[in-house]
Amino acid sequence: MAHRGKHSEREPKPGPGAGLFSGGAVAMVAICCGGHALALGLLGGLALGSVLGIGAGALAAVLLVAGILVLRRRRKEAACAVSPAARASR
Repeated sequence: MAHRGKHSEREPKPGPGAGLFSGGAVAMVAICCGGHALALGLLGGLALGSVLGIGAGALAAVLLVAGILVLRRRRKEAACAVSPAARASR
C-alpha cells in the first residue's frame, strides 16, 4: 500500500522535465485562451467603433443637409419679403 507523499515502486517517479512540461502546458493554455479572448475583444472594439463612426457620419450628413435646406428657405423668404418699391430702387 502506498503512503501519501511517497511513490511506491509501481508508480513512476516524475522526471526532471515534469516541471517544465507542466509550466509549458500552463503557458500554452494562457496564450491560446487569452489570445482568443484578446482577438475577440479587439474585433468587438473595432465593430463598435465602426458602428459609432458610421452613425456619427450619418448624423453629420443629415445635419448638413438640414442646414443647407434651412439656409435656402431663409434666402427665399428674405427675397420675397422685399417690397416692390425696394425692388424698383435696386
